[in-house]
This record gives sequence, C-alpha cells and structure tokens, in this order.
Amino acid sequence: MIRAALAGLLLVAGAGPVGVTSGPLCRERAEPTVMAGVRSGPLPGERAEPTVTADVTSGPLPGQRAEPTVTVTVTPAGRPGGGGASQWPWWILSGLVAGGGAALLGRSLLDRRNRAGSGSGGGGAPLGPLPQPVPVLLAGGADSRAPGVALDGGMLAQTTVRAVSIRGRRHRYRGEPLQDAYAVRLSADGRWVIAAVADGLGSTLHAEHAAAVAVRAATNLSLTPGLGWHAAFATVAGEVMRATARLGGRPGGERGAGASEPPATTLTIGVVPADGRRGIAACAAIGDSPALWLHDGMWTELFPPEGQRPGNVTSALPEDLGELRERQIDWGPGDVLVLCSDGFGSAMGGGGSLLAQRLATSWSSPPELRGFLRDVDFQLSTYDDDRTVLAVWAGRHDTAVL
Repeated sequence: MIRAALAGLLLVAGAGPVGVTSGPLCRERAEPTVMAGVRSGPLPGERAEPTVTADVTSGPLPGQRAEPTVTVTVTPAGRPGGGGASQWPWWILSGLVAGGGAALLGRSLLDRRNRAGSGSGGGGAPLGPLPQPVPVLLAGGADSRAPGVALDGGMLAQTTVRAVSIRGRRHRYRGEPLQDAYAVRLSADGRWVIAAVADGLGSTLHAEHAAAVAVRAATNLSLTPGLGWHAAFATVAGEVMRATARLGGRPGGERGAGASEPPATTLTIGVVPADGRRGIAACAAIGDSPALWLHDGMWTELFPPEGQRPGNVTSALPEDLGELRERQIDWGPGDVLVLCSDGFGSAMGGGGSLLAQRLATSWSSPPELRGFLRDVDFQLSTYDDDRTVLAVWAGRHDTAVL
C-alpha cells in the first residue's frame, strides 16, 4: 500500500526514474545509502506510456551480508506538446522518494527484528540482544554431584514435578560453579510435597554449598502449611552455618575475586497437598528468589519486591531471619506453583513479561523435559546469572517423562 501510494504520487507529479537502494555489496560493511534521480519525461517526439515498478528484497543474495533493498522506479508519459517537465522542484521530489524509501526500509528491518526476537528463547522470550560467544570453563572439573546442568521430572503422589538448574553464562566464563540449588520431596507422612529453591550469594565464600545445604535441610523438615515458619528457617540457618564452617575461609579456587563474606543464601520453600485435590498450600521466603502461582491462566507473584535494601544486597540466611515472608494460597487442580532463582524470576517480570504470558499457556500442563529445559535456557545477553526453576502441578500428568 505504501509503495503504491508513493508511486502514484510521483506519477502524478511527473517525476522521472527514481531509485532508492539500501544495503552494502557482498562482503561490505557500509551504512545504508539512498540515491535518487529525476528526469523530466520523454524526449520530443516520444510517446511513452507511464510505467511504475516497485520492489522490496528482504534478504541478501548467497554470500552477501546485506540489509533489505528497496527500489522504486517511475517513468511518466509525455505531456501534450512534448514537454514532460515536472512542475515540482527536483529537490522536493527527491526528498519524497528518499523519505518513502527510508520508511519502507525501516518497516522491513523492524519486521526482520520482530521475527528474530520471536525466535529467541523458544518463541516468546523478552526481546533483547543475543549474547556473544564466550569461552566455557569448568569449575576445576566436572562432578555429577555438583553438575553445571541438573534436570528432573516425574510424579510425587498425585502431583507432577519439573525441575532444572543451569549454570549461568557469567559463571561459565569465569570457571565458577553453579550457585543455585533445588530439592523436592514427599513428606514422611505422604500428605505434602515440600519444594525448595536457594540462590547462594556470589559475594560470599562457598555460596554453592550454602544453597545445597539449605534446600536439603528444608525438605527434610516435617513441614505443613500451618507450621511456624520462623522455627523452620532458624533450623535451616543453623544447618547452613554448621555445614559451611567445616569448609573454612579458603576460596579453594572456586570463588570470584570479590568473594570474601561468610557463606549466605536465599531460600524459598513451598508446601502443597500431595493428593492433588483442593486444599491450602503455603510458601515462605527469605531473599529475592521468587515464588509464582499460576491459577486460572493468570500469574500471581507471592512475594513482590519491597524496595532495595542498603547496598542493593538481598536478605539471606543465616543472618536475616527477621526478614522472613510467608503466604498461604487456595490450591487445587490446574494450579501450578513455580519457585525460582532471580536469574529466571527477573525475566518473568512478576508474571507480566512476554515470557510469562507465553508460559501461562505452555505450562498450563507439564511440558516434556526437553521443552522445559528450552523454556528456561533462553539466550539473551542481559540474563547471564544462574537459573533454577522448580514447578509443581496439582494432579497426575505424567505417564512417561520424555
């Protein structure tokens, strides 16, 4: 439509051939260029019919590295008396052509960017620049007890679980270990599913150990939605202090240069009925590892941010027991509880981001494991932290985990 309007305007104005091109030649890295020329019409004695040609090429030829090319050509018919001169100054016509070509080029580039953006992160991740390739260094080696990627899925009683933990690009580049951890277990009496996610603070020594101890200690407790959460978190804090004290103050070659504080970790715990029926579920948290509840197709962030703490450092165990937050929710079939570290939670935007909107549909039932991993491991340069997600669905959804 835009091309037709532009061509018609130039035809009425009586402009001669006009060309607008953008894009470098093969192997060139030039900025887009615009060229325009105006001819008054056919020579005396000629009787040319008006012609209009418009073309937009969205991609380069094989071997080229070019942007989309826009070409508009208008050749008018001669006017009575053989004089085809335009009544408009040539510089106005050139400006119209250049502006129209630039508009077409901009629209084509925007369409290409949108297509690229929708393809990153499994088709719905937030738009942003793709990361540049970086060297990937192991954290002094590899061990299945402390992997760089952990992936689990299956059923506990009448609930379905998906869990993944991925070492972030920043830690891969520095040769540092995954500092997130998750754990999920059925309670001793079989009535509750207990899930926990922890994010070790990178500014502290042995953060990965603090996170691992915290989730194991939390899921080993006899937790119920009505439990006194402060006592439970105090117990976990004591376990973290005892376990990490044996490690001493040595970095052991596993920490970044800025790690000097005693071990600390966030911790978020969820307790849901194991029978998949309606009931009360509960969450409690210290720190910025989010908990999100998917109910009737809508996300609810259970612990919205409450403002920045001094130094922009999150609250954490074992020191900040006074900053415990807790919440109960009405749990039932079709509900999903997602506990995650902030490396993934920040991309969810409290449930309002493009990623969250897409996952509200694709996670309405448990995805197969490979799809779940792809959903979490989207590739955008601004998200380089570790990512851990533990999701629990009410009901038995798995007959086989693929």
